[in-house]
Amino acid sequence: MARRRALLSGLFSRRSAAAPADDHADPFERSGDLEPTEPDALSLALDEIEAGALDIYANADLPTQPGHYRREPDSKDWTFLSADLGPSERFALALEYPPEQGWRFARLQDLGARSEREDLRVAARLLGDVAALRNSRREILTQDHLLTAMELGAAWRALRDAQAVRTSRLTLSVPTRTRSLKGDKPPKPR
Repeated sequence: MARRRALLSGLFSRRSAAAPADDHADPFERSGDLEPTEPDALSLALDEIEAGALDIYANADLPTQPGHYRREPDSKDWTFLSADLGPSERFALALEYPPEQGWRFARLQDLGARSEREDLRVAARLLGDVAALRNSRREILTQDHLLTAMELGAAWRALRDAQAVRTSRLTLSVPTRTRSLKGDKPPKPR
């Protein structure tokens, strides 16, 4: 009862609110330091997901350095081009090395997208979603970003669990039947 009275008296009291600290910061100016000094939980989670996807790439002998790549005709190896290529530079490369002749160009997150292996396709999707979420943090977040984050978490858990089962040393086998001895009685049904 006393607690309820204290809450109600706090709501309807005529005391003035405590004056805020006297700092002369303009609320309409953006601070110069937009990046936090310590990584937040979302950044740590995105780093963990990206590291796991890059580990899958590394196990499949795919590159792990962020950037743009090309593959020559009749080759399986991707060659690093640049960390950042603008649209005009990519278009010039496509004109110089046409895809009709077997040249392929891709970003790191797209390298495993057309693989026959399911884990590489999932890792490529995870890398793409991580990059999209990192870019979206600089703008207004929408419901689509939240949905992407939820799908990213579910896909990461499924891939991580599949990798754990694949590397497990446990095996399943059919139990061997034991032969009954002459004097054994058959078990009674219950």
